[in-house]
Amino acid sequence: MAIRRCLITGTHGCGKSTLSHRICSELKRKGYNAIVISETARESPFPINKGQTVESTLYIALKQAVKELEAIAHGYTYLVLDRGVLDSFFYSEATRQHPITDLEKHLLSALTTWTQDYDEIILLTGEGKETLEADGVRDTDRQFAQNVEDLLKKFFLEKFGDRVCMLSYPEMLACNIHINEDGKIVLKDA
Repeated sequence: MAIRRCLITGTHGCGKSTLSHRICSELKRKGYNAIVISETARESPFPINKGQTVESTLYIALKQAVKELEAIAHGYTYLVLDRGVLDSFFYSEATRQHPITDLEKHLLSALTTWTQDYDEIILLTGEGKETLEADGVRDTDRQFAQNVEDLLKKFFLEKFGDRVCMLSYPEMLACNIHINEDGKIVLKDA
């Protein structure tokens, strides 16, 4: 069986983890050997959020790719990605204090190509969510989260526009999840 990957992207606090686990549960119910690949920013030994550095971006992006590969090596056939390999670049862009390095440019190009192989891309927005909960890691500055979201939307719609399913926070909470016979995820209004 071919490996399928569903990317769930968006700024922090917009419901990515909630939707990832809902989708994975439905996939398992349908008999798929599915797993949620959680974001790696919390594991970073380098600064994240507004303090993100070039090293942070590289660590998070590459660690995310490694987690995908490890899941495939362990036999999972459906990966639900709670963030993708590109997400860390947009956190860096939201607070960039230095010119983008050649290494970052090349990695961005390679990881854009990597992302082209994702079967589905779901972009969640923070629209309709009033606050960002403090959890000791997540930045609660709404403007920072909006800056990241704007960058993600611009990039994903430019690069993958026809493949992007965009949902607001309330839409995500209310949607019904269906899995077609070919494994495609369909999110329908409740």
